[in-house]
This record gives sequence, structure tokens and C-alpha cells, in this order.
Amino acid sequence: MYFKAENNEPVILLLYVDDLFLIGMEYIIIQCRRKLAFEFDMKDLGLMHYYLGLEVWKNSSKIFLGQGKYIIKILQNFGMMDCKSMSTPMVPNLKLRDIESDLIDPSVY
Repeated sequence: MYFKAENNEPVILLLYVDDLFLIGMEYIIIQCRRKLAFEFDMKDLGLMHYYLGLEVWKNSSKIFLGQGKYIIKILQNFGMMDCKSMSTPMVPNLKLRDIESDLIDPSVY
């Protein structure tokens, strides 16, 4: 990850193997792409939609990350696609024993 400020505007360049992501103001991203394309053989794939198991989407003011495809793959791998969902994945109001009092009071055993 590389960080630079151009005209008091930050730009972040994230490089992973052969993928490169630019984050910043649009005009700075355009300038950086031009400079990089002059030096390196590059292909612009546009906005990022899916990367390393993360789904990426955005609206006019926010960026959202999700792992829906990853969850589906996990459920498929373990044969759980038809499982029913639960609001709470454990028994509600479960009372756990106090380990310290068990050590003090041998009658608990």
C-alpha cells in the first residue's frame, strides 16, 4: 500500500501481485493511471466488484463490502444449503457454571 498527497488530496495505491487499485479523487486517479500506463503495460478493468472473497459495491456516497459468495461456497462445501436459519445460534438463557466456585466447592462434582 502506497500513500501520497497531491495538491492536499490523498491518493492510495494498493498493489497485490498483479492487481492494482487506486483510491482517491477521480481526477487524481486519472492522472495516476496515465502516469502508470506510460511506464507499465496495464489494462483498466474499471471499478472493483469482487476481490479476494470480498464483494464490493457502492452508491453515490458509500462503499459496501460483503462476503455473500464466500458464505454460499462454505454452505455448499459442508452440505448445508438447505439448513434452516436461526435468530440465535445457541440456546437462549443458557446458565453456565462458575468455574471458580466449582474449584472451591468440591460438592459440585
